Amino acid sequence: MTTFEMNNAIENAFSPKLDKYAIYLRKSREDLKAEARGEGETLARHKKILTDHAARRGLYVETIYEEVVSGETIEAREQIQKLISECYAGKYRGILVVEVSRLSRGNQGDAQTILDCLKFGNNNNGILVVTPTKTYDVAHNPDDEEYMEFELFMSRREYKMITKRMQRGREQAVVEGNYIHPIRPYGYDIVETKHYRTLEENPAEANIVRQIYDWRVNKDMTTGAIAKKLTLMGVPTYTGVPEWHRETVKAIVSNPVYKGKVKYNYRMTVKKMEDGQLVKKLQIAKDSERYMEYEGKHKAIVSEEIFAAAQEKTHRDKTKPNYTLKNPLAGLLVCKKCQKVLLYQTPPGGRPPFFHHRPSALCKVKAANATDVMGALVYGLKSYLENFEVELNNKPDADESEIQTQIHTLENEKKKVQRILGKIFDDYENEVYSANEFVQRKAKHNARIDAIEKEIRELEDAIPEREEYQEKISYLHDAIEVLQDDTIPAEPKNVYLKEFIQKIEFSRESSGEFVLDIHLY
Repeated sequence: MTTFEMNNAIENAFSPKLDKYAIYLRKSREDLKAEARGEGETLARHKKILTDHAARRGLYVETIYEEVVSGETIEAREQIQKLISECYAGKYRGILVVEVSRLSRGNQGDAQTILDCLKFGNNNNGILVVTPTKTYDVAHNPDDEEYMEFELFMSRREYKMITKRMQRGREQAVVEGNYIHPIRPYGYDIVETKHYRTLEENPAEANIVRQIYDWRVNKDMTTGAIAKKLTLMGVPTYTGVPEWHRETVKAIVSNPVYKGKVKYNYRMTVKKMEDGQLVKKLQIAKDSERYMEYEGKHKAIVSEEIFAAAQEKTHRDKTKPNYTLKNPLAGLLVCKKCQKVLLYQTPPGGRPPFFHHRPSALCKVKAANATDVMGALVYGLKSYLENFEVELNNKPDADESEIQTQIHTLENEKKKVQRILGKIFDDYENEVYSANEFVQRKAKHNARIDAIEKEIRELEDAIPEREEYQEKISYLHDAIEVLQDDTIPAEPKNVYLKEFIQKIEFSRESSGEFVLDIHLY
């Protein structure tokens, strides 16, 4: 038994009114930088610091709360929510953290939530905040309260500055014509170099794109008719599903990437006040003030004129009575066994809608309640989101400008070592060094050059990788909100989901329960 465990056991056995404490651990960006430098697992190190401190102070720690999250709000942090609830229930006298900023990096509302908990938790007796350097009593010490308010404010400010730098980096990349979306559009393949990220034609798919635009503009075919024709022709879709859908065709004929443009902020999460509450809504609108469209580095598949003609026909069709899509998973939900698309049906009599299989003698998958399927999809996307956030948190945290600065410094160091290496050769020729000294010195500096080049390669690889994870996390956050928002119609939901989901495979277990396999791009 360790000293810490022994102290806890003794106190628990002999103290009738033992004050209980909790340890709260959250991985931050600074932790990630430390881990990138090879300084060990931060959460484990912080846990030891706090448990040792508790042992020295004679504090009984009942629970340790750990979480690794990228979201700054309390809403995105399950463990802090649980901790706050239990502090109000009077479970703890105090919380141990390595620094005050660990408690919150959210907005003013989140900061106030933390402060209220510290002042009124523990049955209005207040919650102590214990750090290795100081203990804060917000409920009874005005100076501590003022300091806590300041620290939480500065923590939020630091977070917003980091976010803004990353945002500026992505916006600048679009201005320069780079393709920053993590998913390639149909008709193109993504090309990444050390200095930019762009697209090049996928010959087979690009010809299909040209055919789609020709049918739309010159043959006056509807998107539904085009989808049907492509299916009958046996043209493979992006995902491999053997059936094209009008929404897929519509997305192709409306995407400016095919006329050689790149776009940014086509979809945004906008905060609005509704019924006295701040809510987030997905906005997909070209007329947004923040929407950007610039000349891309890639080659256009269709001309500006052809693209404009396709938009004109789309606008014309909107004035006509049209079929209203009711299935948000149209073209995405398929049978895992036979790959046939599952249909969405609303039965008469007010019964709930369901997904069902087309009649087939070879494959008979039972129908499933649509609400249950959508709930399972949301759960699966949340799992993906958590995994991506963990992956992101395990990668070095720096925006592109910072990385480029580091690369520049390393390149200068490399040039310096190369100059030294050149002088070593000169000195050897002038018989300043013996053959043995020359070999040793040359090997030493060549090893340093190899190490520098390795560092440069790792930094260059980090730029697109972090952006890709950030983009995927952003998409998943929005997708979950979109699916749970009943005010958004099925069609925009479907269009949005198809931007990053290849397909969703539906299958039945032997128990009768259904399983969804979600395939992202």
